[in-house]
Amino acid sequence: MSAPGLTGLAEACREITAPGSDPELVAALVAWAVRPRRTLEGVRRALASDAGGGTPARRLRAHVLPHLDDDDAAHAAAVIARWVARGCQLSVVGDPGYPSRLAEGWPDTDGPVLLAASGQVPEDRPTVALVGSRRASSYGTGITAWLAEAAGEAGAHVISGGAVGIDAAAHRAAVHTSGGTSVVLACGHDVDYPRSHARPGGLFDGIRRAGGAVVSEQLPAVPPRAGVVRARNRIVAALADVVVVVEGGARSGALLTATAALERDRVLLAVPGDVRASGSVAPNRLLGEGAHPCTGPGDLLEHLDRLAHRAHLAGTGGVAASGTAAEVDRADPLSALPAPLHAALRAAWPRAVPVDVLLERVELDAGAALAALTRAQVAGEVAEGPEGVVLCRRPAAPQRLIS
Repeated sequence: MSAPGLTGLAEACREITAPGSDPELVAALVAWAVRPRRTLEGVRRALASDAGGGTPARRLRAHVLPHLDDDDAAHAAAVIARWVARGCQLSVVGDPGYPSRLAEGWPDTDGPVLLAASGQVPEDRPTVALVGSRRASSYGTGITAWLAEAAGEAGAHVISGGAVGIDAAAHRAAVHTSGGTSVVLACGHDVDYPRSHARPGGLFDGIRRAGGAVVSEQLPAVPPRAGVVRARNRIVAALADVVVVVEGGARSGALLTATAALERDRVLLAVPGDVRASGSVAPNRLLGEGAHPCTGPGDLLEHLDRLAHRAHLAGTGGVAASGTAAEVDRADPLSALPAPLHAALRAAWPRAVPVDVLLERVELDAGAALAALTRAQVAGEVAEGPEGVVLCRRPAAPQRLIS
């Protein structure tokens, strides 16, 4: 490709290039990908088999640029215009705008070279993937909504594949929670699939309005072929800290997501199902192979709590950052309860606290406090009996870390 051709294409890319990525490299990658029999996945595989060093951007540039021509630029310009119309941002693997979870171990892991996103998947909170069958049962969609709402209200981000069935139940339950939700498409951004979700005012628009993201590694017009759907599943797994398989048959794509999760060393949970139901084959098989059982929000939140504490210790090296004696509060960082409520229940544990007494002890609006207690009860964090409300799990005492 001539210098003027690449320069003009890079200028067209500037509007859709995420902060921290190079518009010229984005332009070159798009120009490469529009040519038949060229794929960006092929580029990643070539780099994985090449022992050369350097940053991802440097290696991609060296691999792609020598092989481009002006015809590539002309075709790429039309593709870029479609992303512009959709309000997408493109990021290159390894750059600041690219999800760090996806970039882990690249190019030996299969994070996409280029990612197109409408919105941004948050990097600052734990992420849960809830996956399963498109032909979901009422049991499956109910369990999914239960788990997704509890995770989202606890501050975790919920991610799934945007399909009908289990995916849709997860997105709808989490979209208006504090954690929010994001979609990984099984097609390009220009393809209305599923039509009910992609139409104006549909589920995907609602997710974007609520601050979530809709992402795809595909060119805008790529349809949801079987191979594209399978490729989508690996991104869902890589973006998550915990993957929960709710329902799926013997050949379910959820099994592929589970395999990708294990390859990425993600925590894998499965929801036990009726052994007579075809949709229980995938999760029951995974349980037999060692996946953690997920019998309710409490199981999910417990694993998220462990990951959050592990991340905290990794960040401090096990010692207070100041180098002096310090108290580290290990009260559940993903609690569905406001801090004052959690503190009051922790102080009383294992005794229950009558609701009216609890409301007197915290300076919170009564309606908001009662709503939070209800969410925590649904999440399996608290139980309510004749004597009042009590935390279901023994609260961890503050741990004293000494330098």
